[in-house]
Amino acid sequence: MPLGKVVRAMKRTAQGALKVTAHVARAVNPLRALKRTLSTDSSTWLICGLGNPGAKFTRTKHNVGFDVIDEVVSGCGGEYASERKALVAKVTFDATSCVVCKPQTFMNLSGKSVHQLMKAYQIPKERVVIVYDDLDTNLGEMKIKVSGSHGGHNGIRSIIDDATNGSRDFPRVKIGIGRPSDANVPIYEYVLSRFSESEDIKIREMVREAAGVVRDIVLDGRVDDVMTRINTKYAPKKPAKPVKQPKPPKERVVVTTAVEGDNIKVTLDLRVPGKPNAKKPVVVEGAQTPATS
Repeated sequence: MPLGKVVRAMKRTAQGALKVTAHVARAVNPLRALKRTLSTDSSTWLICGLGNPGAKFTRTKHNVGFDVIDEVVSGCGGEYASERKALVAKVTFDATSCVVCKPQTFMNLSGKSVHQLMKAYQIPKERVVIVYDDLDTNLGEMKIKVSGSHGGHNGIRSIIDDATNGSRDFPRVKIGIGRPSDANVPIYEYVLSRFSESEDIKIREMVREAAGVVRDIVLDGRVDDVMTRINTKYAPKKPAKPVKQPKPPKERVVVTTAVEGDNIKVTLDLRVPGKPNAKKPVVVEGAQTPATS
């Protein structure tokens, strides 16, 4: 066979193969899309606790977000598996499914893992709840926000930069660890330290409460009502207003005069309202009447 015919035959074969491949791809892609739809739920939530992986960071102040996630998973009987640079557990609250995770990227890169999980499970930022430690909330207290800056927290900074494309609008549960009592202690040392025995009692109670708060948010399907309840509970107590003392009544001086012959009688009467005859009048006598022409 002439070489030209061989080349043309090979081209026709290659073109046919390309057409078959295109038909197969068009048939497979809808199946992939359907599989993604079936594997995700439009009401699925992503609950993420922030912390650092490794035994040396366990039970430190900066890992309190991990502690809350452990409480959630334990309460639901879930189990962790490694996925998307995180330890992930699938749990349900009643009929609502949740992807619960602890990023293993270290705190400063938490957003990269969260972004991958949001994309994999098609979860919008409005249903991503981040649980983390907060220096500006008193130890053993809690605060919920739905928006705001990172406030100096590098984990939240990474969520904003790497997971939500710069958006600050996503729910957060802030667990108070307070600030160091000694102003000379560097913040990084403080957050990487463990709680004292008395502090640990408070924080364990707070971890249990925070796990319940996460459940309430998911079951309500919104954050606002839970946020109002929690933020009101832990709002700073206003000092009691001092009891106002009644003002003392003002004294009045009543001056009366009487002419008796060549003398003028002047009476100064000091009166206190509500106390008649509190003071006796002062009488001045003997003043001479002015001469008249």
